Amino acid sequence: MKRIALLLILSIVSTGTWGREFTGRVFLRDTTLLEGDFVMIYCPSLATGTLTDEEGNYRLKIPDNEKNVVLEFSRIGYTTQYREFPTGSSEVTVEDIYLEPQALMLTAAYVTPDGMDPAKFVLSKLWEQSKKNKKRQINYKADISYDVASHGLTVINEVLPKGTVGLAKFAAAVNGYGPFVKYCLNNDDLSASVTLKREVRGAKVKDYDHVLVQAGQELPKNVRKNILSVFELIDLYEILYGETTKWGERFSNSHVFSLEGTYEYGDKLVDVIRWIDSKNRFSANIHIVEDDWGILKVQLFHWEGEVLRCEARNAGNGVYMPISFVLKPGFTMVRAHQIPGLIEEIRKSKSFKEKTKEKAIKVLERNLGHDFNPYVSFGFNIRYFYE
Repeated sequence: MKRIALLLILSIVSTGTWGREFTGRVFLRDTTLLEGDFVMIYCPSLATGTLTDEEGNYRLKIPDNEKNVVLEFSRIGYTTQYREFPTGSSEVTVEDIYLEPQALMLTAAYVTPDGMDPAKFVLSKLWEQSKKNKKRQINYKADISYDVASHGLTVINEVLPKGTVGLAKFAAAVNGYGPFVKYCLNNDDLSASVTLKREVRGAKVKDYDHVLVQAGQELPKNVRKNILSVFELIDLYEILYGETTKWGERFSNSHVFSLEGTYEYGDKLVDVIRWIDSKNRFSANIHIVEDDWGILKVQLFHWEGEVLRCEARNAGNGVYMPISFVLKPGFTMVRAHQIPGLIEEIRKSKSFKEKTKEKAIKVLERNLGHDFNPYVSFGFNIRYFYE
């Protein structure tokens, strides 16, 4: 349970009569041609958008009364493309979009006050702006739907020593989520969704009309209560207005960052700040918009590849609103071709008791020829309205 995979996708939608539907596909042109997974399609005039799926396909509805529609296609590390569409058919099929790799400009001439390190200067402006954003009193209403799913956790229950399983259940119980953890460990895949309405006035959050919908067998009442309580912890105001300021400020003061370069985003420049951990296992890129000093994009990499991507959009007055958040379950994935070698490692290992070894090997042998990926995932979609 230490490694939790998330797939979080946020869509910002404004009010109106939704009638025209745009559909199409996006590709990434790199060393090879790739399907454009989780590319952002954004309509600036309406502050509304969507994401492509893992194969690069997308659908986006626009109000009938919107005459000329400009769509923006963007993804971290690639140049942004724009397409304009005049008033026309209610169904618009967009020609394939190809995004090219983004080239960074050199930043050797970057001037900072008192000779401050450029990366430290950019991050200090970011935290300063985040604190200002958080003080604003923004009122809005939101319709939110959350999804929760688990996969293959019964396998973990089979492999782990009973004492370790008991410890995991105890830790979850202390935090109030024992029923949920126990259910996931003892049952096959879980799939459920929660819908709720949220109202924010003066930074105070009120949730109402909670509804839980589930697929498959009926969930016990205490598990349903756990799932609902998980999502009550998510404060949308905090997500929108500088929720990571304190943690981020502490982290940036105690770790080394470097300014990799800049690129143009509309009429502004975006600075790319990079961090690499001391053991070269993780690295992160943070894209920060100059002048507004808000985070536009964040990437996190594990040595196996990208595991997190978060994108945002400026909705005016320097406030950056998250519009997409994707975290891939790379940590828990065991590829089919890795299983035979993993079995041999376990056989030779002196870290496991013989009974634990036997159970682990039996589970892996049962999964020969298949990718092995136990996880819990949480995702959410948001539609909100300003007042």
